[in-house]
Amino acid sequence: MLNFALIGAGRLGKVHADNINKLPETQLTAVYDAVPGAAAELAGKYQAACCASADEAVNHPGVDAVVIASPTFCHFSDAMLALDAGKALFCEKPLTLKLADALTLQQKVHNSGAIMSVGFVRRHLKKWQIVHQLIKSGQLGKIKFCNIYLPFGAYKRLYGDWFTDFEKSGGVITDMLAHHLDLANWLFGTPQRVYAQSLLLDPAQELPGDYVSANITFANRIIMNVMASWQRFGRSGELMEIYGEKGCIAMDYDPAVKLTMTGSDTEIIPAVDPEPIPGTNGAGFINEIRNFAATINGQFFDFMPTVDDGVNSLKTADAMIRSSRTGKVIEF
Repeated sequence: MLNFALIGAGRLGKVHADNINKLPETQLTAVYDAVPGAAAELAGKYQAACCASADEAVNHPGVDAVVIASPTFCHFSDAMLALDAGKALFCEKPLTLKLADALTLQQKVHNSGAIMSVGFVRRHLKKWQIVHQLIKSGQLGKIKFCNIYLPFGAYKRLYGDWFTDFEKSGGVITDMLAHHLDLANWLFGTPQRVYAQSLLLDPAQELPGDYVSANITFANRIIMNVMASWQRFGRSGELMEIYGEKGCIAMDYDPAVKLTMTGSDTEIIPAVDPEPIPGTNGAGFINEIRNFAATINGQFFDFMPTVDDGVNSLKTADAMIRSSRTGKVIEF
């Protein structure tokens, strides 16, 4: 049985706590949140210790691993505490708010040999593993371009919430696009150049909202077009289309992969992840905790997001932010 400490008892913290306690191989042992009532509520629900600080939670007796689900601007300090304590570490995305901090974490993980994973939950879904296999197998031929469409028309955060402060959340680029920038790096390799325009959560707006449009070219000349938004009305959606010389694949909220080859009809490839434990919060979330626990116990998964993947996603996000601020193309 692996004992987990949880730092952050908000929305995702509750999801992780629930999944940790529903897996037979893991249990929640200690909880900390900057809001004492939130930590107390979660600790009481799962008979865990309610801790007065992140340091106390990480160093609670018997803790084997730490899950960080605190606000983005706290990730670096919380992760350093866990690594200093010699614990296995799972950190929600984005890895950190600032690239420099992510590079520091990366070096610490490499030097210590610590087990660490980042919360890129989509990699733990069967459909994305199928997409990775299709691309790597060459079935689509040489990949030419990719489109990412990620509008969110139900953004409800108001000023005063850390999520509306670009210096604390990193806006739609650092937060919402973290998943898809990671997927692109996993599927296509290393970006070479980035050009972006973004609102960067401009506080001059009457109500908070964000938008980014970007063009990213990879070292293998794949072109990727990106649109993502936090908006207070309009459409919400998720679509990633990948076009090769022989066909294309499209992924949206549906758990299936839509594969269209030249001269043929669209094939729907089922990719449903069964929830082996009734009532768990989404197959991806339960899978990533299960896979993290299995990694601690010595298993290997080639899709498991590492600290390096967290850094690479943030490198692209950082380039998008710098391009938006300067109006220049950023070369890697």
